[in-house]
Amino acid sequence: MDHRFVGIPELTDVPRVAVVIDVMRAFTVAAWAFSRGVERIVLASTESEALALKESHSGWLALKDGAPAAGFDAVNSPGLLRSCDFAGRTLVQKTTAGTVGALAVANAPLVLCASFVVAGSTSRFLQTKDSGPVTFVVTGEGGQADEDLACAEYIGQCMAGGDVEAAPYLHRARTSRAAAELAGGLRSGYHPDDVDLCLEIDRFSFAMMARQEESLTVLRRVAVPDIPSSEPFPTSC
Repeated sequence: MDHRFVGIPELTDVPRVAVVIDVMRAFTVAAWAFSRGVERIVLASTESEALALKESHSGWLALKDGAPAAGFDAVNSPGLLRSCDFAGRTLVQKTTAGTVGALAVANAPLVLCASFVVAGSTSRFLQTKDSGPVTFVVTGEGGQADEDLACAEYIGQCMAGGDVEAAPYLHRARTSRAAAELAGGLRSGYHPDDVDLCLEIDRFSFAMMARQEESLTVLRRVAVPDIPSSEPFPTSC
C-alpha cells in the first residue's frame, strides 16, 4: 500500500486519511489520559488558547509541554500523568509538535492520532475502515524524528497484514535523539520512566480519533473491533 510519510511543513493539501504520530510524548500522554478517565481532549493551537478554553469551561483541565506553569494542571509526561484521576474530565492539550500536526490536518475526513502504545489498535481500526493509502504525519524534527517515523512505518506494515516484528522499530525509537534527550533530562516536565512508557507497544486497545466539534478539534478514544479473518491477527501488531 502506497502510504505517504510527511512532516508538518510538507502538508500542502488535505489528505483523505491522516495518522498523526507523536511518540515522545504528546500522543503517548493522550492515550494515558484516556486510560485515566479523560472523556475528551481538546487540541489547542497556543498556550494562551489552552488557558482561555480552560477558564471559560468549568471543570476543564489544561496540559502543556515543558515545566509546570501557572494555570496548567499537568505537563506532557506519561510518567507524571499515570497516577492522575481524570474521570469524566475534559483536558485541553497544547504541545510543540503533536497537537500542531493534528490541527494541520483537522479538516481531513479521517484523522487518527497515534504512538506505539496504540499502534496495533490504530492499524486494526484503519483495516476495518478499508481506508486505503494513509498520510502519516511525522511531527517531530520537521518530519525527520526517527521515533515517529519508526512508529508510522510499523503501523503501515501492520496494516498490510502478516507477522510484523515490533522490536526493530522500537529499537530505532529508543536510540533516537528524542529518547536521548529525555533520558538525559534535557527536556523539562520529565519523569525518569517516560522513555520506557513511550515504548510500551500496544499498551492500550483503543484508537484515538480527532474530529471537529463545533469550533474545536476534539480527540476521543474509539473502540476497535476485531478483524474477521480465518487467521488470528498477529500478536506483535
